[in-house]
Amino acid sequence: MTTNLTPKPDNKRTLKAYFPILGWLPTYQKDWLRVDIIAALTLWALLVPEAMAYAGIAGMPPETGLYAAPLALLAYAILGTSKQLNVGPSSAVAALSFSVIAGIGVAAGSPEFIMLTIALALMTGILLIISGFLHLGVLADFLSRPVLDGFIVGVAISIAVGQLDKILGFEPEGYSFVPDSIQFLTHLGQTNVLTLLVGSISLALLFIMHKYTPKVPAPLVVLFLAIIASTLFNFEGLDILVVGEIPGGLPALGLPAGFGWQQLLTVAPGALGVALVAFAESVAIARAYGTKYGYEVDANQELIALGTANLGSGFSGSFTVDGSMSRTAAGDGAGGKTQMVSLIAAVAILITAVALTGLFYNLPEATLGAIVIHAVWKNINFRKISKYRHITNLDFATAVAALVGVLAFGLLEGLLIAAFLGLVVLLFGTKQRTTTVLGKVPETAVFRSIANYPEAETYPGLLILRFDGSLFFANTHDFVTAVRRAIAATEPPPKVVLLDGESMNAIDATAVFALDEFQDQLAQSGVGLRFARIKTNVMLVMERGGLAADIPVEHFYASVDTAVAAYLAEQEQTFTPAMAVSRPGPGSD
Repeated sequence: MTTNLTPKPDNKRTLKAYFPILGWLPTYQKDWLRVDIIAALTLWALLVPEAMAYAGIAGMPPETGLYAAPLALLAYAILGTSKQLNVGPSSAVAALSFSVIAGIGVAAGSPEFIMLTIALALMTGILLIISGFLHLGVLADFLSRPVLDGFIVGVAISIAVGQLDKILGFEPEGYSFVPDSIQFLTHLGQTNVLTLLVGSISLALLFIMHKYTPKVPAPLVVLFLAIIASTLFNFEGLDILVVGEIPGGLPALGLPAGFGWQQLLTVAPGALGVALVAFAESVAIARAYGTKYGYEVDANQELIALGTANLGSGFSGSFTVDGSMSRTAAGDGAGGKTQMVSLIAAVAILITAVALTGLFYNLPEATLGAIVIHAVWKNINFRKISKYRHITNLDFATAVAALVGVLAFGLLEGLLIAAFLGLVVLLFGTKQRTTTVLGKVPETAVFRSIANYPEAETYPGLLILRFDGSLFFANTHDFVTAVRRAIAATEPPPKVVLLDGESMNAIDATAVFALDEFQDQLAQSGVGLRFARIKTNVMLVMERGGLAADIPVEHFYASVDTAVAAYLAEQEQTFTPAMAVSRPGPGSD
């Protein structure tokens, strides 16, 4: 009898499971507060300029970037299971948000555009929360690393090119968010030289500081230097675009006037894609830090936490949020211990929104564009894709296809292509399985592939096969074909085909019905079908499908050795290797 050592899942969730803050806050150590405050200020220094810049990517007013952060940070600190993850505005989901709303045909910056962007954040939050309660956290595992890498590189290129209008000081007629560099090249004569100079200097300073003073918050320093220069030299009077007046005060919590179910339903299809990207990116970051510090991240609870963060952002009149790799790394690098970092940062952002927005009036748009380009530049890393070429051609092809899909068809379309490719790779990976002919290794009780062990013993009239993998609708035909070929290649023709189920971890209804039909065909040819080492879960499906009822119970064996002994006894032969037995085609061990 096989003993199942896998622990049964505990379906009784405690209050702490739904509210992880109840687990870490009561045990919070006073010694951590100083480093958490430092980490929070570091986070604030990055978040303020990035949030306003990402609001521009999403097609929203700059202040909504600040509004997105406080409730999102608070929600995740209460509900999230990662100690390090920072949730807030990010370039990827901001770009996706713009792509979804612009794809509906709404003019960027219009009241309807803003309302639908808020609706997208709310709908994304609703879908994430529902997915969490339905235990769909496993979906994060269905986007392969090559697909995600290709998608992220494509998004980064798309975002960087999308900021060129701020750096060059013009927007080509008909230019859409999906990057089309050719349109910029054909309109270079419209470049505002002073704007280009401001953007280039800002971008150069960001890269120089990142290289030589990595611990200094370069975006915040460059932002305030640009504001000072803009104020002293009157950039606005020199026809250099500046951010202008940013409304101060707390965000008006609630839904905008005229908001209803119609807006939610309009953005629902796009929200599915945005939710998938937001969750996949966030949980990948959370798991990376969980592995680093030796704790588990609950994917289903992460869905609930991230969904609630998006509800908070939506009710604050802002856009979709997710986990940020750069800010999470910055907070961790500054010594942050817990989600207290997010709580303190939320307070700092609120203070900024209430009292400090006036400081940003003279901020050049070109500097905001430079901050975005610098933030995504590290993700434009083609080595992430080229490395797969040396591993498997299929992984390399899917990474390239995801990248090209984003650039050629758009962000959301690229995501759908990436997700589809991930499923195709999974299907091909599970379909391509080997059916191996086995023999007994001399002086052992072990059965191995006769291709790798030519000395392995075989038995006249008995063909032993092992199928390496789960047997399901996509590979059942391949398996039956392989068995037929092995039978045809065996001399003398086998009287019994013995299937070793050691490597068969699962089976579906299609495979059960196909095996039942196949064993009827074999029986008509005078060949019996027997099984050894069938796992309990596989046996249950066979019984439900009727296969076990058509094959005598004594033809299911606990081991291959037992099955061979039973066959030899039936043939009234001794347990002696047969001589001059033709070998079937090669297999793999």
